[in-house]
Amino acid sequence: MPLYELSIDDAHLREAERLVALEGRSFPTLATRWESRLFDQPWSTTLVLDYTIPLPPLPAGQSSFIEVRIAAFTGGAPTKFLYFGTEMNASVPRVGPEMENLIGPSKLYQEFRLDEHTSPVPYLKLIQTTPRIYGAGAQDYYSPAIKVERYDGAASADNLADLFPQVVANLPVIKGYLLTDPSGGLWTGARYVGQTQIAILRQGKVVGLHQRIGRTDKDAVPPEIKRRDPKRDVLKEWVAIDLGASTTVVALRGERSQAELVRIGATGAPVVSADYENPTEISFEQLGKTLKAWRDRVILPMTRWGEVTVGHAARAARKQGDTLSTAACTLTHLPMLRERVENREKVAIRGYGDPETVEQLRRPAPPIIDEDGIGAHDPFDPIELYAYYIGLNVNHRTRGIHTRYAIAMPSGWSEERRKSVLVAFRRGLFRSLPAGMLEFHDLEGLQVVDAGPAAIPFVAFAFRAFAVQPKPDPVPFVAIDAGASETGVVFGLLRNARAEEQADGGYERMIEYLEPTSLPWLGGEKLLHRLAYRIYGSVEGQMAAARVPFDKPVDEPPLPAVEHLFAPTPDARANVEILKDALRPLLEGGEARVPKMVRLAAQEGGSYDLSLETIDRDSITRQVDAWFAEGVRIICEGLQQALTKIGRDPDPYDGLRVMLGGRMGMHPLLFERITAALPRNVKVHRFIEPDRLNLGAPTVKTACALGALAMRFERVGATLRAEKRDAFRYRVGRNRHGQLADVLDPAVEYDVWREMGACTKPDVEVLFMRAEDDGEVAADDPRVQRALCRLGASAVGQRVYMRAVGPARVEVSVGPPGGEPASGAPLWWVDLKDSVAKPRN
Repeated sequence: MPLYELSIDDAHLREAERLVALEGRSFPTLATRWESRLFDQPWSTTLVLDYTIPLPPLPAGQSSFIEVRIAAFTGGAPTKFLYFGTEMNASVPRVGPEMENLIGPSKLYQEFRLDEHTSPVPYLKLIQTTPRIYGAGAQDYYSPAIKVERYDGAASADNLADLFPQVVANLPVIKGYLLTDPSGGLWTGARYVGQTQIAILRQGKVVGLHQRIGRTDKDAVPPEIKRRDPKRDVLKEWVAIDLGASTTVVALRGERSQAELVRIGATGAPVVSADYENPTEISFEQLGKTLKAWRDRVILPMTRWGEVTVGHAARAARKQGDTLSTAACTLTHLPMLRERVENREKVAIRGYGDPETVEQLRRPAPPIIDEDGIGAHDPFDPIELYAYYIGLNVNHRTRGIHTRYAIAMPSGWSEERRKSVLVAFRRGLFRSLPAGMLEFHDLEGLQVVDAGPAAIPFVAFAFRAFAVQPKPDPVPFVAIDAGASETGVVFGLLRNARAEEQADGGYERMIEYLEPTSLPWLGGEKLLHRLAYRIYGSVEGQMAAARVPFDKPVDEPPLPAVEHLFAPTPDARANVEILKDALRPLLEGGEARVPKMVRLAAQEGGSYDLSLETIDRDSITRQVDAWFAEGVRIICEGLQQALTKIGRDPDPYDGLRVMLGGRMGMHPLLFERITAALPRNVKVHRFIEPDRLNLGAPTVKTACALGALAMRFERVGATLRAEKRDAFRYRVGRNRHGQLADVLDPAVEYDVWREMGACTKPDVEVLFMRAEDDGEVAADDPRVQRALCRLGASAVGQRVYMRAVGPARVEVSVGPPGGEPASGAPLWWVDLKDSVAKPRN
């Protein structure tokens, strides 16, 4: 049975590192070191034993002697010789001590070198000798005689491992049993970072360490590792990514599998469902080293974890230690940062450990990936780096390869920005795949598609979560995605798929929606930024005196006294984040405490303690309520117009479903405002935050990514509703010489104003009837109905205009001759089905 065994267990490695450091060791410690090759790579072996000197076996036919260095504990005694024999005399072979120690400290340890020229005994006979160490006195003898034995520990496949996932992304190590399995192996083109240390155990006790020599990222792959074509492991799954300003959700699913949520940079096990919402943050410890690694290599760059952290780990780093410095080296809300860079604002980033390294963010590379590929001189794009780390997680060796990605983005983004971010994601995901698997111009091999405005996949999942189905009539809806950067709004219908949609796409249900809109100012992080700015402005004199920089939001008025302190520097962004985190409880509601004081960064390396004890919580609550009220007013106006286009009669609000999404959509004030502004027959749905006992339940944020997957696998489609409304069904006009004079008829175009005639009275009478007879009809015919629009005395003398806005609805207004009503003129709408006229303004 061998006396030695090897282990790559972390606990054994830590014990081996402590042991070879010789800390706490004393007489009769002996340390032995030599160099050899394991897995065709150079290694250094160190063993620490008592009364024993191990010697490595000679490689067959390769050498006659292996140089060995021996360090013996002497405790400061002037040791003279390592000698071979029972007694010290002139004829005993001996080896003089080294002048320079390489293993242990020179005062406590004395070292000897055995090689072919200095050893008095041939290598193969050393095992039969009885060496001793002779010192100045009897206490310096090692007694009994030192035993020499053959070290026969042999490395095996169990000691192989690929550390690249751990080194780069803190992901699980790929174990040797998979790497050496012919059906497993290492993907061709994947980067390999092998085991750098192996612990040595003797009869179950750690006694030493194998340690790699030289650079570990340049070594060849050991011959024991089997190669495998990564295309054999391409999965037919989709990865859905909901890119949010505050958090990003990553989920993957196959045709017959359940959805799996993926955590990026996790620092511990999930406790609640919200732990699957990955912070959209990147933190830099060593910015210079990270950028160099990022630019040195296109495929699988070795950006080391710890020098850069992403997701949960980045947020944890930002909130621990020196919060001023860590916040300054963390990029938060990457999509909002992207907007600023596109607007040519100067945004600088730096690292915590190398603050002298400063990088100015520039506009990203053009939205193309051609045969020239990704260049080292391309501008650094944080979203691309974030996508790279998502790719490393979902394409881990034990998980498989994913080449199909659907990215959901905020509803209010322009087509140009959506395309630019898609390209950034495609570049980052491409860089996470094994080299040579795809070509730069292979557009079919890697699918990175737009999953649509985030509100659409969100509402697709919400319909399922709240059991909403067309039975068989379409269900009108409005999806309100109140997130961190904006509030996206989508109006539409959930209906059964038409025959052609079933035949062409295999759909069973369709989400038919109007063009999405957004309230770009109504985002949680933007509102927090404005609140923080107002707190900053309330003490602008103190801020000016202390020279505290700040990042001004675009929606707030200037503060002349501190205008010179406004700049998008790392310190200014850090001050914003610190104040926002302190004020977050006030926006989220509840009784959470606001800290009494926060420490802000000042210019030239200083700091300033800002007291928050005098904050008027009631005033802030009123301001938040006013913002919500304004947002709800705008949404309701848009809803009213959308319902006319959808054309549901008789009550357009009947059966309407309102789906509240986004983290801000959970706010009780917003929910109360929306509920109060809508008729009682409208059903408002919002998610309930899962508790700790329901870890698998979706949150209001994870619902979007899950919805994007559902739209891939559950026969749910989405289509932009064309502007063609149901045909206009009425003849509408005025009484002219006792006849109905048509102004509008079924052939009319929607939303086009038509002149009805002169306004001679404050009250304008509108005549209308169903378009069942296209001949002449008397004004007093029983089929003709009337509605009165009280336009007011100011309308007299102007021209009356009318237009169709729905299958059974028209609008009436006045203005000068020329074809359209005047701006600000009275506007009435007439419900032709119910013969009701009401003012619009």
